[in-house]
Amino acid sequence: MIGQQIIQLHEVDSTNNYAAKLLSEGKLTHGTVILAEHQTAGRGQRGRNWQSVGAKQFTGTYFLKTDFLSVDHLCYLNMAIALAVRDMVQSFTRRKAAIKWPNDIFIGNQKIAGILIETNWKNGRVEGAIVGIGVNISPVQSVGYATSLEELSGKSPDVLSVLDALSKSMNEYYHYIQQADFDRLKHTYESFLWKKDEEITLEERQNPVPFTGIIRGVDQIGNLLVEKDGVVLIYHNQELNFEANYGKAIPNS
Repeated sequence: MIGQQIIQLHEVDSTNNYAAKLLSEGKLTHGTVILAEHQTAGRGQRGRNWQSVGAKQFTGTYFLKTDFLSVDHLCYLNMAIALAVRDMVQSFTRRKAAIKWPNDIFIGNQKIAGILIETNWKNGRVEGAIVGIGVNISPVQSVGYATSLEELSGKSPDVLSVLDALSKSMNEYYHYIQQADFDRLKHTYESFLWKKDEEITLEERQNPVPFTGIIRGVDQIGNLLVEKDGVVLIYHNQELNFEANYGKAIPNS
């Protein structure tokens, strides 16, 4: 079971780094989760830092055994984890939680959670995944487009409540991967895509000229499908900048 074995740390550079060290020593089993009160060198997408301060953030890393998964199906691991984190966030708020491609969780135009997945491959199989997850529990003043569970619900859930809800969701979606139920994962993932079927402002990182595009979904290997001037284009991870659409909270209706 995912989340049944817990390693709790007071301070660590990165829970992902700690997990990688245990894995290299043969001391990490499937489903183990590592929690840290303070993370001094956490990492996010594109090398960004993800710092944590006590109960203000959930900072954890799961290790998942995925040797049944081929490299061709790696994107479904990402989809499953993003859906699990989205469901956990949704359980604490009535506001719609969405997945900003490929795996950030947003409420409105604000980020509430991020995911960093590091995999090890062997003979064309994904042997295992180190899954780092950060969730804002209390307000984060240093990021202008961030929100938190406390701001959304008026209450600040404790770390173990977040862990329980997250582990429950992780077990559910991990089962879909095991069963190779990829169509279900893709359909569900697309249904929760942030800004899907809306006109938004985008930039290509290699050609940072703003353009209007419409997210239409993802392809069979997880690339983003964006309609631009009536033509659907395919974008790989980190090829697009979405920041023009980030912003302050949208008032509750």
